[in-house]
Amino acid sequence: MVKIATGAIDGFLRKPPPDLRAVLFYGPDSGLARERLTALALTVVPSLDDPFLVAELNAESVKSDPGLLGDEAAAIAMTGGRRVVLIRDAADALGDAFLSFLDDPVGDALVLVTAGELAAKSKLRKAFEAAPCAAALPCYLDEAGGIDRLIDEGLRPMAVRIDREARHYLVDHLGSDRGVSRSEIEKLALYAGPEGHLDVDTVATLIGDSSVSTMDDVIYAMVDGESGTLDRALDLAAEEAVAPVALLRMAGNHMLRLRRVQDLVAAGTPLPGAMAALKPPIFFKVKARFEASVKRWSPIAVGEALTLLLEAEAACKRSGAPDWVLCHRTLHQVGALARRQGGRRPGRR
Repeated sequence: MVKIATGAIDGFLRKPPPDLRAVLFYGPDSGLARERLTALALTVVPSLDDPFLVAELNAESVKSDPGLLGDEAAAIAMTGGRRVVLIRDAADALGDAFLSFLDDPVGDALVLVTAGELAAKSKLRKAFEAAPCAAALPCYLDEAGGIDRLIDEGLRPMAVRIDREARHYLVDHLGSDRGVSRSEIEKLALYAGPEGHLDVDTVATLIGDSSVSTMDDVIYAMVDGESGTLDRALDLAAEEAVAPVALLRMAGNHMLRLRRVQDLVAAGTPLPGAMAALKPPIFFKVKARFEASVKRWSPIAVGEALTLLLEAEAACKRSGAPDWVLCHRTLHQVGALARRQGGRRPGRR
């Protein structure tokens, strides 16, 4: 099937081609993969809970017995109607099974498959990309525009208004998983109520108990040069399924904000005024730590850190890159820069 452009994915999910037989959803954003799989499945069946129209196969079972895929795809529903076959957490080991199935698909079921990150040379991904009756949809982290749209979709039903600074805060702090992001936005909408209003302090407080606080712990351990704390924060981020590229992007944004404040101070603005000029504003709970970072870091070192972080983020986005290894190494390299400029902050361990 011809590659589907990013802007055409929503239309494809609402009205898929009539000859479509199988779709692979792959990439690091498992929440987005689930959301897209569900949307496409519901164009064929009324509910994913229907045992007559929906079958789920275990990836290991298909690997052991590839014939199961054809058997399930060709099965006829007792109640009539087209069926959906689901396979979750697939891997490259299923490449041969799908090469065979998609070469001459039997039955009329729609086969939907989810997988994690797959390299461009992945046999499974190539099988879906090459077949005229199939498609492979990448599910990557939300960029700023995607989060903006998600915020609008989540707040519109209750006509909730959100300040510009609060929106910026959400864009900076959400995005590692579409499902988690949508849940957080829905929580904010319920708190605000119909025709309510959200400011940055409210948003920061309400989502502060999510992975956002973990990400902040990673960033400040990095800029403070606290290697032990950074290791623990990274372990927690991994447990919470925070995406490495999201950490690197947030770290880069943090260094850009440091640079902005340093430029204003160099131009004659007092430090408190320079910090107050940041949009979105610095969350009150971390103002003291941010000020300490401004004083510790030299502009040259900030530039070096930005180069490391931007290069690592770009590398993580390349298929097959060892993203956690790159993220861990780069954040520790930035932490080493911090230690070379004055060591740890007094009183911290």
